[in-house]
This record gives sequence, structure tokens and C-alpha cells, in this order.
Amino acid sequence: MIKSISQIQSSIENLREKGIQRGNDTGFKCLDNLYSIKSGTFTIVQGSPTQGKSELIFELLVNQAEKFDKKSIILSPESGNAEEISMELIHKYLLKSAYKTNQYSCTDAEFSKAFNWVSHYFAIADDEDKSYSFKQLTDEIVAHEKANQTKYDNVMAEPWNELDHKLIIQDNSGRQDLAIEDELTQLRRYCKSENKHTFLSFHPSSQSLTKDPLSGKSYYEMPKAREAAGGQATLRKAFSWINIWRPPTGLIDSSTGAPFDENELLVQIEKSKPKGVGMKGLTKLFFDWQKNRYYEKINGDSYFSFQHEKITSLNHSAGIEPNINFHEPNNEELF
Repeated sequence: MIKSISQIQSSIENLREKGIQRGNDTGFKCLDNLYSIKSGTFTIVQGSPTQGKSELIFELLVNQAEKFDKKSIILSPESGNAEEISMELIHKYLLKSAYKTNQYSCTDAEFSKAFNWVSHYFAIADDEDKSYSFKQLTDEIVAHEKANQTKYDNVMAEPWNELDHKLIIQDNSGRQDLAIEDELTQLRRYCKSENKHTFLSFHPSSQSLTKDPLSGKSYYEMPKAREAAGGQATLRKAFSWINIWRPPTGLIDSSTGAPFDENELLVQIEKSKPKGVGMKGLTKLFFDWQKNRYYEKINGDSYFSFQHEKITSLNHSAGIEPNINFHEPNNEELF
């Protein structure tokens, strides 16, 4: 639809009054300075297998429910079936295991409260009977929302290779890059029309080994967006792009001169759109295995989700490191 400027004058004046609006905070001050979760857009999270892509997205969704009353639909076959994913979310809510086989398990009363909370804020798309395409998933979301008279604000559909792309690849003459562009265009329209935020995850399609000169260990570095399936085509279509990386045990952090912590996760924002949502940069989160939650470090102290809001005096750059490794695109590469 072509819109004349005069037709949207009231919307322009409203934008002039309010300014560009960020998305919702993530729960961590160090990450909020770089990234926010804006409805009507989508985020791609990239990392190698076992690096914690699903874990990070779960954390963000739980934080959105706790702080902003946001509901989410989850499709994450690699995280387990619907029952196992539900137990994962219950663990995150309680900050303790819900399995009775665990000696630190919650009480029956705690479990009942957490179960009701997770049931209210989450629904699981289980692919036991079939693999989902984007179209099938969005159709089922529409039907589920109508049947249950509810509205879900966020969608988690990952990893990319678990989605069914056969038909759309056929429609694009077998070209994977064109199929990805087509699918992400459809996703962009879906997010905008339904005012939802969608999280996708990608594995890097190819990486080169790097050798640490001090230890002699070989490892894969932080992946870059152009290493994902579809490469440049995928990067062009993304709104926000997050790379994650768990440094190998014993590797030295050049910024501190000390080894990386065993539970450390580096989070890199490689793309941030639309304007005002965030900016490129690198920060760190840390994972508490017992609580099953991430935390950030501010002035040496640990803060779980939104605990930083209780601090009266906060260095706004706490936990943020400048990103100096981005390839600056030439004019032909700008998007």
C-alpha cells in the first residue's frame, strides 16, 4: 500500500512527540545498553552447538514475562519435548530444580505456583508428529490464540535447521540463499502485522580453527553473521543479530589478562535495527548452573535479572566492552 505523507500526518506528529521508542529491556544493564526487544521485529541468535543459544532466549523470554507480562510460544526441538521445556522454565522461575530426584528440589507448593505461572505465560509447539515450516507454525499460533482467547507477544522458533524449508527452497529453484531471504521477508511481515517479536537461532555454516599461542589449544572463535547459513543474505534481512560464544577453558581474556571464567558467555550485538533499538557492541553474562539463570557483574558484584534496578548509582557502561572486530562494509554492502 502506497501512503501519501498527508495520510499519516497524525502518526508522524505522534512520533515527533514521543521520539523513537526502544524495545523492552532484557533484564541486564550491560545488555540493555546494546540491545532491546522490540515488538514487530525479530532477532537472530548465532552460536556453535552447545554454546547456549536456547538458554539465552529462554532467559530473555522469562524476563519478559516477569517484568512486562509478555507471553511466548516456544518451538525448540533441540531443547527437548514439551514436558522437558516446561520443566526448564519452571526451574528458571523458581531458581531451583523441580525434579524430585534432585536433593535441592522445590516443595510441592513451590512447584504448583511455578507450574501455574509457566502455564499462563508459555505454550509449547511440539514437533513430535511433524516438522514445522514457518507458515505451519504461524497458522497454528493463530488457531491457538483464537481457541484460547489469548495473545502471545513473543515467538521462539529455533534452531533454523530444525524448521522445514523444503517447499520454500523448491519455490526458489533450490537456491538456499534466496529461500532464506524469502522466508525472512515473510517473517518480517508476520512480526509487523501481528506486533510480535520472534527469536531465531542459527549455527555457523563454516568456521576456521584458531590456535591459542599461549596454551597451544585449537578452538573456534566468536562466529560472525556472514558465517551463518545464507551469509550476507541472512544478515541483510535480520533486524537484530546476536553472536554468542563460550570461551574454551583456560583461554586468556586479553582485556583482563586473566583466564575467562568457566561460566562466562560473551554476547556480541552485530546488527541492530530499527534505529534506536540498540547498537553494536560486546558484553558478558555469567551462568549459574544451580539457579539455571544468567547474571551480570557490576563493580565485582553479581546481579540476576533486573536486580540492577535496585542500585541507586550505576555506571551505565558497566560490563560493556567496545567491539573492535567488526568488518566495516563498503557502500555496496550497506543494508
